[in-house]
Amino acid sequence: MAQTGAKRYFKNFSNEDFILHLSILLLCFFPVVLSFLMVTNGKATAFKLGGYFFKIGLPCIFKAATGYNCPACGMTRSFIYMSDLNISAAWAMNRAGVLLYLFCLLQIPYRFMLIFNRKIPFQRIVTAFGIVFLIVVCFVTVGQFVFQFF
Repeated sequence: MAQTGAKRYFKNFSNEDFILHLSILLLCFFPVVLSFLMVTNGKATAFKLGGYFFKIGLPCIFKAATGYNCPACGMTRSFIYMSDLNISAAWAMNRAGVLLYLFCLLQIPYRFMLIFNRKIPFQRIVTAFGIVFLIVVCFVTVGQFVFQFF
């Protein structure tokens, strides 16, 4: 017996995979979208709404205490530069931010397809590639963090 659209949709809400894919989609979607609404001069970050700028951000406690960048320092500014297609400035700000931005961009259509039960060719390979990509992001983050001490 065929299920109606509402019943199938409700069934997906109780599915753990659906919740996982929706969570990852939202975690990737919102930072990318917000980065289009923000501006930076390399030092400060602000939301631009209409003709008004609203400065945002908190000082990094790790940097204030040690004088060194934490692994996440420059990540928001890197996302903003990537949204402006200024890849060299994004790379200079935080290399892992560039890679994480690319990861988020690739996850958005992938998670939409999984949520709406689309068949994805080579799904295991795509999933493995995503995991390897995140491991590379972690290594770049740790490497960038450690390298500043030398």
